[in-house]
Amino acid sequence: MPSSPLIGIGFRVPIAKWTLANLHRFDVLEVTVDHYIRGGEYTCKAIRNLVDRIPLVLHGVGLSIGTDVPLDDEYLDGVSEVIEDLKVPSYSEHLAWTKVPGIDLANLLPVPKTRAVAEMLIPKIERLQSRLPVPFSLENISYVFDFPDGEMSDAEFFNLLFRETGVGMLLDVENLFVNSHNHGIDPQGFLDELPEGVVTGVHAAGGPLVRRPYLDEPFYADNHSQQVPEQALDHLGYALQRQHPETIILERDNDYEKGDELLADVSRLREQVARAAAMREASVTDATAH
Repeated sequence: MPSSPLIGIGFRVPIAKWTLANLHRFDVLEVTVDHYIRGGEYTCKAIRNLVDRIPLVLHGVGLSIGTDVPLDDEYLDGVSEVIEDLKVPSYSEHLAWTKVPGIDLANLLPVPKTRAVAEMLIPKIERLQSRLPVPFSLENISYVFDFPDGEMSDAEFFNLLFRETGVGMLLDVENLFVNSHNHGIDPQGFLDELPEGVVTGVHAAGGPLVRRPYLDEPFYADNHSQQVPEQALDHLGYALQRQHPETIILERDNDYEKGDELLADVSRLREQVARAAAMREASVTDATAH
C-alpha cells in the first residue's frame, strides 16, 4: 500500500512564530521560493530556521512558464540555490503565465490549451527537469476567463504534457472546485482522466463566493482567505482513490490570525486521508474475498 501523504501548511512569515509554536501539528511545510529569493534578511532567516526541523517542499509563483519567451536563467539559478540551501526534495509551479517582457502582471493567467502552446511548453519542462536536481511538478490553476480557441480540455492538455515529458502534477482541489463552479468543468471527469499516480502533491484552500450587480451570476474567488469547502475535500477524497501524493498542503494567504481555522482544516485533511485509506483497504479486502 502507498505510504500516507505528509500533511502541513504553506509557510508564511506573518505567522512564523505561530507556525513554530504549532510545528508538532504538521508533517511538512511548503516554502514559496519567491519569498526566499526576493525576501529580506528577516524572511530568509525565518525560512532557513526551518531546515532540519521539519520536512520542506518548494513551490513557486514567478516562473511564468506559459510566457512564450525563453526561461529566465537568473531566476532558475535562484531556484537551484534555494533547493540546495533548504534541502528540499521537490519543486512545483503553476501551469500559467504571470508576465510579458518588461511587465509583471501579478496574476496567474491560463495558457491557451492548443497543440502549439504545448509544443512551446514541452522543451521548457524538459529543460527544467534536466537543470534542477529535484523532481518538478505543474499545478492546475483557477481562472476567471479561458481562451476561446482551445483545442483540448484541461485534463487533455495536462495529459499531453504528462505523456511527452513525464512531469508530475500538483493537484489543487480548491482550484478544481472553483473551475467546476465558475466554468462548468466536471471535477470527477477531470480526475478520472488523470493517469493513476501522476499527482505528486495536493493543495487545498478556500475562498469567497463573490456577488456583484454587474455579474450575471456569482463566482468563487481563489484568494486563500477561508476554510476549505466541503466540495474540495470531496474532490480530494475522490482523487485519493487513484492518486498517491507525497504531500497535502493547506494554503492560507489572508486572515492569518484565524489559527484555529488553519488547525481545523489540517484535521479535516487528515480525516479525509484516513477515510480514503479505509475505502482503499476495504476495496482490496473485498476484491480478495471474491
